[in-house]
Amino acid sequence: MAYIFKKVITRWLYQGERVTAAKAKRLIKQGKPVEKVQEQSRKWYIRLRLPNGQVKEYPGYTDKKATLAYAAELERDAERLAAGVIRPTDRFLREPVENHLADFQRDLQARGRTPKHITLTLSRIRKVFSVANVETLGDIRPQAIRDAILSLDVSTETRNHHLVACKALSRWLWKHGKLPDDPLAGLSRWNAEVDRRVKRRALTADELRRLIEATERSPRVFRGLTGRDRAALYLLASYSGFRASELASLTRGALALDSNPPTVTVEAAYAKNKRQDTIPLPADVAGYLRHWLSARPTIPAPATKLWPGTWNERAAKMIALDLEEAGIPVETESGRLDFHSLRGTYATLLARVGVNLQTAQALMRHSDPKLTARTYTKLGITDLGETVRRLDVALPARSGDDQANITHQEG
Repeated sequence: MAYIFKKVITRWLYQGERVTAAKAKRLIKQGKPVEKVQEQSRKWYIRLRLPNGQVKEYPGYTDKKATLAYAAELERDAERLAAGVIRPTDRFLREPVENHLADFQRDLQARGRTPKHITLTLSRIRKVFSVANVETLGDIRPQAIRDAILSLDVSTETRNHHLVACKALSRWLWKHGKLPDDPLAGLSRWNAEVDRRVKRRALTADELRRLIEATERSPRVFRGLTGRDRAALYLLASYSGFRASELASLTRGALALDSNPPTVTVEAAYAKNKRQDTIPLPADVAGYLRHWLSARPTIPAPATKLWPGTWNERAAKMIALDLEEAGIPVETESGRLDFHSLRGTYATLLARVGVNLQTAQALMRHSDPKLTARTYTKLGITDLGETVRRLDVALPARSGDDQANITHQEG
């Protein structure tokens, strides 16, 4: 038997602002005036007693008639399921996708995904499903999803991001018993190398030196960071491979400049791979950072952020201004320079000194060596030519006249 109802929602208000129940409890203990407001939910809900006696609850609609019709469907499906007429997942096929996106969002939160990642994933799913006219779980069909993604006016890499988001949802629906199988399991990513609209390049050693020197001399302050602050930031980014968000999270305690070797550590909560990672630093970089810290007006405590503020939200703009002052073009035929290019610079510097791919992958904290080799390592023709010049060329033994002719022709 199914019946519908509206939930009673309790909201807590303090000084006109909504607060959590836990905060409201603390405020009440402090004697602060907290207002308790109870109201009915806009949406109807369905409570269904299954033939086996189990009681389940389902979200309905804001429209009462539509919710009653949905409740009748659920009741019929429960009876058919008890009789063995339909599979357990069949009843989900007619359910709106939106009913499950909230559960998917909570699962992503429980797995420690960042708010930014969750928002981006859900927006990509909704965008593709809107184009593909996916309203219920039964509408998720591989060809429709593929065609919808291909119709987006974006780069191939961005298409792949949309596909990954949709595949993550379909796999989650299957694993949690909401679909009989994973309908998007057979879809593969496209080759992004043939249509890479944003092509980054790495800084050369000379360009990096010029950038650090020019930034040091800069009188400009960007979102609280002086020129010396930014120079230290760029240097650490180029010799650790840390991303802007990771660098923004670093405290004085993250630097072990007097250890052997010197290291920098990013905490798991801020790392992209959700792992605490410690990266060794060159001694000269550690010396520069030590001098930079000693020259600051106050000695930072271990928990003090090294680069506080909101600079990481406009990191591309920040480094573009400093590149301009250093006389380094942001855009060239080889590609574009932005803050993330410093991570590519780190990978390229490792390759230039002959670091093997396995070690470079570990230092870059990549799960796939192909990502290290193809995407981040930017060796130019000069680097490759320098390597080729060091090869031991095995020429056949020739007579003196033949060798003289070869030398003459080469000249």
